[in-house]
Parts: sequence; C-alpha cells; structure tokens
Amino acid sequence: MSDGLTSIDLFAGCGGLSLGLHRAGWTGIFAIERDPMAFDTLRSNLVDDDAPYRAYVDWPEWVDKTPHDIDTFVGDPQIVEHLRALRGSVTLVAGGPPCQGFSVGGARDGADERNHLVHRLLEVVDAVRPKIALIENVEGITRPFRSRPREGATSSVAEDVVVAFESLGYTAAFGIANASHFGVPQTRRRAVIIGVRDDLGVEPSDFFRHLEKIQDQHLIANKLPTDRPVTAAEALGDLHSGQERIPSPDSPKFETSAYVDAKSEFAKALRRGIPTGGLPDSHRYTKHGERILELYERAHGTQPKGRLSKDFLLSMGTKKDKKVLIDPDAPVSTITTHPDEFIHYAEPRNITVREMARLQSFPDDFQFKGRYTINGPRRKFDVARCSQVGNAVPPLFAEAIGRALKEMLSD
Repeated sequence: MSDGLTSIDLFAGCGGLSLGLHRAGWTGIFAIERDPMAFDTLRSNLVDDDAPYRAYVDWPEWVDKTPHDIDTFVGDPQIVEHLRALRGSVTLVAGGPPCQGFSVGGARDGADERNHLVHRLLEVVDAVRPKIALIENVEGITRPFRSRPREGATSSVAEDVVVAFESLGYTAAFGIANASHFGVPQTRRRAVIIGVRDDLGVEPSDFFRHLEKIQDQHLIANKLPTDRPVTAAEALGDLHSGQERIPSPDSPKFETSAYVDAKSEFAKALRRGIPTGGLPDSHRYTKHGERILELYERAHGTQPKGRLSKDFLLSMGTKKDKKVLIDPDAPVSTITTHPDEFIHYAEPRNITVREMARLQSFPDDFQFKGRYTINGPRRKFDVARCSQVGNAVPPLFAEAIGRALKEMLSD
C-alpha cells in the first residue's frame, strides 16, 4: 500500500531511486529518462505490466512510455498544463540531475551545460507543487566551484537550489548521507537536498533526523547487520568463478559462470530465490590482455588492499591513475561508471556489471538492458549498463530515503 504517497522521478536513469521508493511503499506516477538504454532497463523492471517491480501502475496517457529529454518535456506547453493538473495529487518530485559538471569524482566544470538541468527539476516542482521535492546527487553539489566558476557566482549548486526553492514557496535544507549506513556495501557519500512546501509547516532538516532514526529499523527489515557495514565479500561471495566458465548468454564471445552458494544474508536477499547453478544477469567477464593480467596478479601478490599507488601503476606500464584492489572485509569505495577501476578481491579481473549492481544493492532479478560498455566521446551521452549502474541511486539507500520521508510527513 502506498498510503497515498505518490512520486515523480526525473532523471530516473535505470530506476534505482524508483525501485527504492517503491519498496518503501510509494506509488510512482511517471518517470523521465532521456537515454534509450537506461529507459529500456527502467521500463522492463518497473513500468511494464510484467515488470518484477511494478512501481508505475497508473502511468498517465499524456506521457509516452518512451525516453524523454527533460528540456523538450518541460518546454512543451501542453505538458506543463498536464503537470499543473496534477496539483494536489503528487507527494514528491525527486531526481538526480546529471552531475558530471560539479562532480568531485571527475573534472569539475562550472560551465558544463548539464548543470542547468537542476533547474529543469525546479520548473517541474513549480508546475506540480508537490508536498516535497528531493534532489540526490554527488557530494560536490554542496561545494563552491573553483575552476571555471560561473560568472559572478561563488556559491555551491546546493545553496543556489535552496534559494530557488525559497522563491517557489518551499523551505529547503541539504545534508550529506553515507549509503553504507543503510546496507549498501559501499562508502558512497551523497548530498540530499529537501524542499518542503511552506504551508505544510514541516522543517526540511527534520528529514535528516528521521533518516538517522529509521536506520536500524531499515537494516533489520532487510535482515542486515546494524553494528557494522556490509562487506564486499558478503556482497560478491556467490558470484566468483568457482564453477566452470561458459559462454555468456547475451554475449557468446565472452564468458560467465553460474552462481555458487550464497552465504550472507545480503547475497541471499538479492538473489531472491535464484538457485545455485543458475546464471546471473549482466555477469560477463572482461577479456584481459597479458599486461593487465600481469598487473592484477602482481597487485594480488604484492599490494595492500585499497587504491593502488601511482608508483605501482607506473611501474606496471599503465596510464590509469585509479585502480582499487577490493578489500573483501570492508565496503568498497564509491562505485563509478568504470568497472575497470575495481579489481576483484579473489580473482585477477575487473568486476562485472552484476557485481557493480550488487555493490549498489540492486536485486539480481533486476535485469539491465543495452550495451555493456561504451568508450570514447559517446560515453558522455549514451548510458551503457556499467554507466546505468554507476550513476544510479542505490536502491537500499533510496528505500531508506522513502522511509524517512514517510516519517517526516507523519510527524
């Protein structure tokens, strides 16, 4: 039951936020995503009649179940009228606008044209007038630009958004949350901006109090430990190539292997009853050349767990400046869109898309669509499976957000 809690997901990607909100008891109205591959993943898992997690039951007829560019969508006067007609029926407008322009994980660029997309979300908020608006994004959204700053601007994007919310009749606040506190096996620190409509009389900062308050309840409900984070070994232990490698069903030129027994509660929960011997989705192994294999084997034999030193990488003849040898007994650092940044803790190979998805807390019956990887200039625009996973809001974290929002509204 949704308890009347309804949501719109903008910049939805493959659906991590939608999935988490659905599991927390929210009902989706519609979701907007521009990339065809990411939208195909979202639609098949969350929208279609036979979707395993049908979060969008009453998708409105005036929104085609196709990819949409947010600029075109918000720029259509008829769409804006439909959005205004939703006033009074929408609890939450949420999203994670593309963040590369202000990401601390990449080159920060205040002139990046994608930064304006935050304000498209605000335009939807102004049209719909939901009770709450939420933006989840990289921690860098809370920091002022320092390279190529916007002309005359010294504030952070988060501060700008708070001011914009106030001009729309919302009180807003922002804070930082660590996804590992909510069962995600990853030390992923994320910024959350909350705007609450003024007439509700609710302090937006209460959200962060409720997020902390529901932490144990959320972990217990998901059968996860409350006294420590979930580790990489707990997340990935049943996905290693302990059985014979065979051709990957969706990429016959690559190999995969079947599940081994799941030992941890985390793995059992995400397997959702898929038996040992079955084949995981999106779990093809990368074909490594001799030089990369040597690097990985040498790292396993000589290097401490964690980020490999630049000196070691240079000595091995690679120009890559980031390689992480996963520590099996700890959560991993933030998963990005590059699977080749992470070396499996027990095998000399990159982690797979499915292993990335596990580390992001996606269940195994959530199947990803489209190409596995994309290299070159198209990576900025096309969203392959690895990018869908790396850019997603971890579903377990999104579920905790949904629980905390419910508590805040019921206060």
